[in-house]
Amino acid sequence: MKKKWKILLMCVVVLAAIAAWCFVPRSAVEEDYRIHLVEVGEGLVDVTDQVDLETLGDLLQNAKRLGYHRGGNTIRMGTRHVLILGMDKTGPVNISLDEDACSVDRGDALGHYPLLNGEELLKQVWALLPEP
Repeated sequence: MKKKWKILLMCVVVLAAIAAWCFVPRSAVEEDYRIHLVEVGEGLVDVTDQVDLETLGDLLQNAKRLGYHRGGNTIRMGTRHVLILGMDKTGPVNISLDEDACSVDRGDALGHYPLLNGEELLKQVWALLPEP
């Protein structure tokens, strides 16, 4: 009987660890994140030269993502779409913000990680962008 309880306890510990890995928020970008390209709109117009990259980078430093990923490209580009391409010490980090989906692609071929409060982040980023 004791052996069954030990196995059950181990299963609970493993499930708790998996839940923590998936649902505990973590930084969307590392401290050394550098933005290389900012594109907006359905046609993805390059506005990199018109954006304060330092302020945008500071804003993204505070962004949080979840640990699980959504497979494949679930991004639909609308008129308020923002695509931010950059790199940190782990490799490429691409942030896609849209009214339908806000996510981070860490270049690991696993898919897109959902951003927490992505709609609010989109509003804050949109405020930094030049007027169309």
